[in-house]
Amino acid sequence: MSVTCLTLRPLTNEIELVDRWLRKEYIKKWLGSTEDWLTEIRNETGEFDYIRHFIVVYGNQPIGFCQYYACEKTIKGYPWEHEPAGTFGIDYFIGEETYLKKGLGNRLIKSLVNHILSHEQAGRIIADPVPENQVSIAVLEKNGFKLDDGTGLYFKDLSE
Repeated sequence: MSVTCLTLRPLTNEIELVDRWLRKEYIKKWLGSTEDWLTEIRNETGEFDYIRHFIVVYGNQPIGFCQYYACEKTIKGYPWEHEPAGTFGIDYFIGEETYLKKGLGNRLIKSLVNHILSHEQAGRIIADPVPENQVSIAVLEKNGFKLDDGTGLYFKDLSE
């Protein structure tokens, strides 16, 4: 039995696709302002050069989006601004409903963590899911992330 490959492809000209996904209610309720996300992705001012964006591809089908960034380079005022150097934040979602509840979120997180490990000097990865998003939290926990009660962030120390 063959397993269909899940890959991360750098985002190039698929902004309209990501825009469509961000406007879906089941995504928007967790991520907030579509326009804020699109401003970061478009990066017209160069302010968000530190964010790496990817399309999640399953087989040949684009099914989702993810990104990561060095926390030390983020705008001040975010809950992760006090994370130690070498900490990277992640965001992710499955944008095509037919691919939900198939274990692909788990594979997405594994792929994203592996990508960060192979491309960055990372010691820690964090995620900031909305507390009510129990599906996202379960996927993070399945991938070894733990809740930091002090910050409310989920983290994975890569030295473990």
